[in-house]
Amino acid sequence: MWSFFARDPVKDFAYEILPDTQEKSGIWTLHRGKRKTNAEPVSVFVYEVAQGTELQTQLAKAAFKRMKTLRHPNILAYVDGLETEKSLYLVTEQVTPLSVHLKAQADKGGAGDLEVSWGLHQIVKALSFLVNDCHLLHNNLGLWSVFVDRAGEWKLGGLEHVAPEQGDPSGVSLPAPKTVYPDMEKYDPPEMSNSSGEKWAGEVWRLGCPDLGGVQRAATSHVLPSFTWKDPQGPGPSLL
Repeated sequence: MWSFFARDPVKDFAYEILPDTQEKSGIWTLHRGKRKTNAEPVSVFVYEVAQGTELQTQLAKAAFKRMKTLRHPNILAYVDGLETEKSLYLVTEQVTPLSVHLKAQADKGGAGDLEVSWGLHQIVKALSFLVNDCHLLHNNLGLWSVFVDRAGEWKLGGLEHVAPEQGDPSGVSLPAPKTVYPDMEKYDPPEMSNSSGEKWAGEVWRLGCPDLGGVQRAATSHVLPSFTWKDPQGPGPSLL
């Protein structure tokens, strides 16, 4: 009986992390992994509590919770997870960070207009789902929060700062991105300084910032899909 309580949950976890595959992804370390029973490839995001701050741990736990509840074809798919006192393990479909994918494509001559425009269209659909259907704000859009699956589909991740559009009714609030990473303030739209404009203005603004805007400019305007935010107050501005 005592051996049952002494078991290491990490050793009993159904997934194995492959050696020498780590890559930094925000507050997480991203690894390639596989399911122990059938070697199905997965990605494993690992957060070490001892290496992070109290605010980062709060964000990691928030992302862990969001990943389990948000389901959409264009949002990084949750597979499994494990939370211990020392670490959080977040298992998802196998993906590659967009920055790594684009570098690999550049070595082959660069990503084509159609691939980039379709990828951006997928990210817009994910944001539309969050804002229009779930009334949530992502608050962390950038090259670092986009991933590419084995089929080449772009997926939105980086859910650490997702928050209700009207504020959490429980009164619990997550730290703002710039609180954890001061450099993130440069991705805020100008109107946020005086709290004017729509609450989702930041999401639209960040699509045009250098990190994603540089990708966006790689696609020509005639192939870039158009999208309009739905606004209950009336017609919304064109996003792209």
